[in-house]
Amino acid sequence: MKRICIQALHVAILMLIASTSASNAAQSKQRLSVLLLTVDNLRPDRMSVYGYDKDTTPYLKKFSQEAVVFDRAFSTSAWTAPGMVSIFTGYYPPVHAQHGRFSYYDDEMASAFKVLAAEGYEILGQAIKGPSHQGFGFQKLLGKGPDRLEAFIEDRKDDFAPFFAWAHIKDVHLPYNPSERNAERFNANTRDTASIEAVKKHRVILRHPELVNIDFEHAGKVEFEDEDVPVVRALYDAEVADVDERLQRNLERMRETGLLDRTIVIISADHGEELFDHGWLGHASTGYDAKLYDELIRIPLIIRVPHLSTHGRFDALVQGVDFMPTIFELLDIDATKVKPAMQGHSFLPVIRRETESIRNYVFTQTTLKGWTTPLDEMRKRIVSVRSDDKKLIWIPDGEKTSVEGYDLVRDPDELNNIYPGEAEQFRDLEEALESWIMDNRSRAASLVMNGAQQRINNIVEVLLRDNDLNKAVSSWTAIQTMEETWGLEPEQFYQIEPYAAQWQNIQQTAAGMIGSAMTCAAKGGKLGTSEPTLPLTVEHWRCN
Repeated sequence: MKRICIQALHVAILMLIASTSASNAAQSKQRLSVLLLTVDNLRPDRMSVYGYDKDTTPYLKKFSQEAVVFDRAFSTSAWTAPGMVSIFTGYYPPVHAQHGRFSYYDDEMASAFKVLAAEGYEILGQAIKGPSHQGFGFQKLLGKGPDRLEAFIEDRKDDFAPFFAWAHIKDVHLPYNPSERNAERFNANTRDTASIEAVKKHRVILRHPELVNIDFEHAGKVEFEDEDVPVVRALYDAEVADVDERLQRNLERMRETGLLDRTIVIISADHGEELFDHGWLGHASTGYDAKLYDELIRIPLIIRVPHLSTHGRFDALVQGVDFMPTIFELLDIDATKVKPAMQGHSFLPVIRRETESIRNYVFTQTTLKGWTTPLDEMRKRIVSVRSDDKKLIWIPDGEKTSVEGYDLVRDPDELNNIYPGEAEQFRDLEEALESWIMDNRSRAASLVMNGAQQRINNIVEVLLRDNDLNKAVSSWTAIQTMEETWGLEPEQFYQIEPYAAQWQNIQQTAAGMIGSAMTCAAKGGKLGTSEPTLPLTVEHWRCN
C-alpha cells in the first residue's frame, strides 16, 4: 500500500512538472511582441482610412476594422529624428535633445528599450545610421536581404521569442516617384514640367535657396505654377497607395504565418508633410523652411492588439511620447522603471473607454532646417502648443520671437493669425507652454546627469579593475559629448542652478580621476583607493 502511495505521489509530481512546463511554454508563446511601422511624412488626411475622398489606403481601411484608430495623433516635431526619438523614449525633444547630426544619445542614459531588453525582448531596428538613433540598443537590423521587412517576417514566423521591432518606410518621402500603376490611377502623369521633374527626382526642394550656403543641383531652379499643385499632390497620393500595398503584403503574410496574432502592430509616422498648404511642399529637412502647422505634425495612428475586444475610432489628443507608456501597459511592464519618468501617458484607458482623454495639450518643437540645420542655427527653435480648439506657435525672428495664434474651430487650416488682436484667448496655452519648458529642464538635467554619473562609475571600474586608461578616457569623452549635445538646446540646464553646481561637480570629478590616472601612469604606477566603496572624489585615489 505504501509503495502504491509513493508511486502515485511520483506520478502526481511528474504530472505537475509536465503541467507547469506546458503552462510556461504556453505562456512564453502567448507573450506579445511589438512591431512599430512608421511611414516617413505620411499625412492622415491623404488616407482614405481617415476619410480622404480618394481611395489611397483601401487595405488599411479594411485592416482598421480589427484595430484601434486615433483621429488626432501628433508627432513631437516636424522632421524625423526628434519625432522618432520621442516615440522611442517617451521624452519631448528638449529632454532627449536629438536634433540631427550634431546630437548624440549616450547608451548609458535612460532608455525604454533597456527595460524591454531586461524583460527578455530583443530590440531590432531597421537602421542604426546617424547619431540620433545610436545608443538605443538597435544592435541588429530588422531583417536581411533587399526587403528587410519581408525577410524579418519569414525569419520570425516560427520563432516565439518576444521582440520589439521598428521598420521605417520611406516610400512617401521626396522624391515623389510612385509606381507607374498608381501614378496612372491618381492622374499623376498629366503634366511634364521642370518643376514636376524636380519633385520626382530630388529629396530636397528649397523654398529660399538664396538663404542657403549649399550648392544643390536644383536650388533656385524650382518655380511652381498653380497647375503644378494638383499634380504634385497626385504624386504624393500615389506614393501613399504604394505604401498601402506594401503594408498589405507584409501584414497579410504575418497573418498567414500566425505572427500577426502574437504581435502588437502599430502603424504611424514620424511627422507629416506640407503639400502647398502654406506655400511650399515637404518639411523642415527637405525645404529648409520649418513650420508646425497641423499638416506637418498630425500623424496616423492605427494599433492592432491581438485578442483586444475593443475596436473603433477615438478622438482623444495623443502624441508620440505616449507610445512607449502605452506599449509598457499593454505588455504589463512597469513603466516607472524608466528614470527619469517618461513624459507621455498611456492611452490604453482611452481604448478601454475608462476616460475620454489623457492630455489637454500637445507640444511640438523643431529646428529651422531639420537634419540640414547648420551648427550656428541649431539653438533656434520653433515651438507650438495645441489644445482641442486652439494653437499657439512661437517663431524665432532675429533677436525676438513672433507669435501666431489660431482658432482651430473657425480656422482649421491655420490661415488667419488672430494672436495680435486676441492674445488673451491664448493665455492658457502660454501658461501650459511655460510649465512644459520647466518640466523639460528638470527632466533633461536628470537624464543627462544620471547618464554622466554612470559614466563616472565606468571610469572607476575600468581604472581599478583593468587599469585601462583608454576606456576611462572614452567615458570621460562621452560626458563632454553630453554637454555638447544639450548645449545646442536654446536653454542649457547646466547653466541654471541647482543643476549648474551639480554638473560642475560631475565634470570636476571625472576630469580629476582622468588626471590622476594619467599622472600615475606616467610614473609607471597603478591607481588604487583608500576607500572600500566606489570613490566619487579625487581625494580617494592612490597611486600604487
